[in-house]
Amino acid sequence: MSLKPLLIVEEGPDKGRQFTTEAVQFRVGRDEDTCDFVFSDVDSSDSGISREHFAVIRRGDAFLFNNLSRNGSTINGVKTEQTLLKDNDLIRVGQQTVIRFSLQEQRDSNVNPNFG
Repeated sequence: MSLKPLLIVEEGPDKGRQFTTEAVQFRVGRDEDTCDFVFSDVDSSDSGISREHFAVIRRGDAFLFNNLSRNGSTINGVKTEQTLLKDNDLIRVGQQTVIRFSLQEQRDSNVNPNFG
């Protein structure tokens, strides 16, 4: 089994939205052209979220957080530029938005469920 990231918006205008991907790298922000997870109507609802706010890079079963915003990001209340994310870390972006980073176990698609 491998791990798959799941982002859940816990607080802010997009509360309840979720995002998951199998990509090696993904970006989060408000730019529809460059981000994989895009906040809705962020200009009027949560100032401080950048066009490209942060990226996550997968390295095996580890996930590296990279802040891309001059406005900054915090992980569990600590201002962070780069760190390894852990299951249930809370990422704050903008003034109101908090995202929970969660890891989900995922079966390999080429593994026979009867023999694994």
